[in-house]
This record gives sequence, structure tokens and C-alpha cells, in this order.
Amino acid sequence: MSYPYFFISKNAVKSDSIFIVDEDYRHLIKVLRAKIGDCIGISDNKDTRYEAVLKEIDRASATLKIISSKSIIRRMPQIHLYLCVLKKDAMEIAIQKNTEIGVDVIIPVISSRVVVEITEKKKEGRLLRWQQIAYNASKQSRRSFVCKVLNPLKIENIEPEDYDVFFLPYEGSVDRRENSSLKKLMDFFKGDKIKKMKKIAFIIGPEGGFEDNEVSQIMKRDAVVINFGKNILRSETASIYFTSLVDFLLKISDGKNYR
Repeated sequence: MSYPYFFISKNAVKSDSIFIVDEDYRHLIKVLRAKIGDCIGISDNKDTRYEAVLKEIDRASATLKIISSKSIIRRMPQIHLYLCVLKKDAMEIAIQKNTEIGVDVIIPVISSRVVVEITEKKKEGRLLRWQQIAYNASKQSRRSFVCKVLNPLKIENIEPEDYDVFFLPYEGSVDRRENSSLKKLMDFFKGDKIKKMKKIAFIIGPEGGFEDNEVSQIMKRDAVVINFGKNILRSETASIYFTSLVDFLLKISDGKNYR
């Protein structure tokens, strides 16, 4: 049975009660029209998920009674998506769907062929919009943890060395083509290798693709090139496709789903 789901601050939990206020209160009471006795799912986005029932509705807050709780932990390794900024609809779809599948962090990237101009004046508004999409998608898919969208980053400032492995899906030819197949991807998710990893990442290019020098620079920093095959995918499709592959391989590698 489907029921409302929210993220709350740890401070909202008092003894056996949870207090819902502000925007979440308006959404729960005014939009969803929840009534006394309705079931509500809750995550504190840190270590606990709750099942609760709506106990009391005041003018500016709602009180939930906790029925049960369970501990939550993040699945390791975490998945970071470096997503070159796309046109409005494509970018929003990519953020929404990758969040639903299980990406932990999305970092918008400015590369040479990004066609969307993000001025300093527009940056804050765009970022808030993207963060809200990720937050809503995290709620909709009932994730234990909210997907974060960080500040946009220039492509030359990406540091693949910060990750246990950094993947570069790329449709062009590379010197190490024999190591760029999807079969090579599976090798990273076998045995004890994946169990020791904390963070993995991948980058998806803009509508016009990467410049050759951008690919070269990322490859020089030990990125693993992956080729999807003959079909050329749109950027938003490529991001969703690759996230799905990684999520699937992580799940079969440990047999669990911690999200």
C-alpha cells in the first residue's frame, strides 16, 4: 500500500513522536490531505527510518506517533555522477531518473561544448531547482538518503584521483579500446575488489560530446574508458543507462540493497 514519505531533521524526533512543520506540513495536510490515523513513512537522512501514524493536526504542525523504526546505512561504494550541464528538460530528467535509480551525489559540469550559459546570476537559481528535483525524486522513490546536487564545476577541476575508480563512458576511439568494453566494467564488481571501494564516479558529456583534449586529460588521470557499443545515446539516456548498470552490478555483488 502506498503512503506519504518524508525526510525530516533528527531534531524533529522527540521520544516516540515526530513533528512535521513548514513546507512538509503544508504538503502533508494541504496537498495530500492526510487524516488522523494515516500511515506516514519517514527517514531522518542519517541512520533511521520510521513508520508512523498521524496522531494530531494543529494549525502549523502535525504530530506523528512512531510505530516502528529500523537502522539504515549507505551502500558502499557511493556513486557520484559528474553530469555536463544539459538543456533544461534533459538536465532535469537526468537528475530525476538518476536519483530514483540510486546515485548518491550529482555534480553539474561545465565543459567546452556545454550550450547552456550559466551566469553567476543564474547559478544559484539553477542549483536550487536541481536540488529540489533530486530531493523530490528521493522522496518519490522512498530512498533512505537524499541525493545531493553540488555546485557546478569546470571540467578541468575534476579530480578522478579522489575515487577508487572513475569511469569515462565515451563513444569515440581510444588507444586502450581493448579495455573499454562493458565486459571490462564487470571486472570492477567482482570478488573483494568492489568490497574495498568507498566511492566510484563517472562523467557524462554534453549534447555535443567532449572535446578531444578533455578526453585526453581525463584519461591521463587514470579514468577507465567504457564504450557502450554502436548506438549513440543522448546524454540523459547515457547517464540513466550507465547508472542502471552500476546499480545492478553493485546489487548482485553483495546481494543487498541498502538504499
